[in-house]
Amino acid sequence: MNAPNPSSAMADAKRRYKKLMLAMLAITFALIAISMAWLYFTNTPMHLHFILAVSFGIFSSLMLGAALMGLVFFSNASGTDDAQQPDPLPGPPDRFQ
Repeated sequence: MNAPNPSSAMADAKRRYKKLMLAMLAITFALIAISMAWLYFTNTPMHLHFILAVSFGIFSSLMLGAALMGLVFFSNASGTDDAQQPDPLPGPPDRFQ
């Protein structure tokens, strides 16, 4: 059986990461719209700075979380984690026991 092509695995991982980020961008904008509507219908006084702060807080929190989790998935799917092998520790294996 042939080994998987690393370049195709990398391309597939990049495609899935881009798809994840675009989906999270759409979800983030929908959640910002929903939160603004909720604040509007609960008669919360909203000034421009309040709207910008809430929108930026939601956007930055969700996109940062999605980007970091996406990078974990990307690293795992692209196979870059598999290429690294840790150096064995010097000395006998039971030296701390």
